[in-house]
Amino acid sequence: MRRFRFRLAPLLRLRAQFERTARRELATAMAAVATIEQRLAAVAQGLRECADQGARPDAIGQLAKALENGLRRHQWRLNKQRVEAQQKLDVVRADYAQKARDLRTLQRLREQQHAAWKQTAQRQEQAELDELAALARGVRAANAMDEGEVR
Repeated sequence: MRRFRFRLAPLLRLRAQFERTARRELATAMAAVATIEQRLAAVAQGLRECADQGARPDAIGQLAKALENGLRRHQWRLNKQRVEAQQKLDVVRADYAQKARDLRTLQRLREQQHAAWKQTAQRQEQAELDELAALARGVRAANAMDEGEVR
């Protein structure tokens, strides 16, 4: 029996490679967004601490207010970076989804062709077995006739 051969196997391998690359890019983009959000959380914590210290009337309070202004600017920049990173993440996620769909489509086609090949192979095997059984019946019938003539 011949082995199953999927004619589009090279394309399937290529699509699988594209899907893995897109998955890596998605993970990288998600990590970038998570990193920015961690930084934003740290800035928010720093702003809360500066607000607590800024209420003091001495030099520490003035320093805390100046630091709070710097943290607000940093927070604004981080928010801008988060928006950009989120947009990139959305693009990368859509690209990954498309590549995953392409891969699944080819995998389904391969599975369908493999099932059809398997069915055909089983039919051929059954036909061969039926033919052998018919030959064996014919040989037995011939032997029975020969034995009947010999007696």
